[in-house]
Formats: sequence, structure tokens, C-alpha cells
Amino acid sequence: MQYGYRIVEDMKNGLMHYMEEQHVDHLADLVGLATKNIVPAEKLDRDYKVYPKIDWDKCIGCGRCYISCFDGAHQAITWDEEKRRPSVNINRCVGCQLCNLVCPVGAITTGEKVLKPGRKGNAADKQVESSRLTHF
Repeated sequence: MQYGYRIVEDMKNGLMHYMEEQHVDHLADLVGLATKNIVPAEKLDRDYKVYPKIDWDKCIGCGRCYISCFDGAHQAITWDEEKRRPSVNINRCVGCQLCNLVCPVGAITTGEKVLKPGRKGNAADKQVESSRLTHF
């Protein structure tokens, strides 16, 4: 675990601040609000993937992307110990963008969109929209 068991206290604290900022009085008021965002798996467009793009000028060398990909994804990020820099192995990358989501400084953004082998269409026409991903 990246943060250890302290993460539970951090989540409680973060939730408390969120509820205060959003003027939510009871936790029950939040239950079910996100269900409208659920999409059945068969409705997902799986014809393409989006590789992450790393801006080494922004990268602080924390290794979160590497650890997250290694532990929770496809081991597609390699780590240069000497330079403290990640790089993406596109032969292993499935485009999940976990590295993008965990980067604390926005050094990893959505990069090249490619169609998967045997799929038809134009990858450039695919819309990659998420308020949680870093796009530049």
C-alpha cells in the first residue's frame, strides 16, 4: 500500500471536508448519486486504446506510476533507477490510464490513440472524455 493504513483516516478527513464544501449534512445523501454514470460493459467502446504520454520536465520521479502499474495493472511502465524516470512499454500497455490517475503533478497525460489490431474506424475520431484524466 502506498500510504499504509493511514489512508483510512485520510479518506475520512477528505470526505468530511467534501461534505462541508458541498453542504451535505448526512452521508446517506450521497448514496446512489453516481449510479447514473454506470455503463454496462457491453456498451463500452473497446476498439481503441489511449497510451499515456509522460512529460519528463514535469515528472518529479516519485515512482507512483510505476508502482501502481506494477501492482494494479499490466506492468507496462519500466523504471530507470539511475535517472528516476518512468517509460511506457507500449507492447504491454492496455491504455487503462491508471498511471495518469495517480500522478500527483500531472506529468502523465492522455497520449496517442490507436485502434486495436483487427478493429475498424479512425482512432482520432474517438472521444476520450473524463474529468479525472489529465488531457493536454
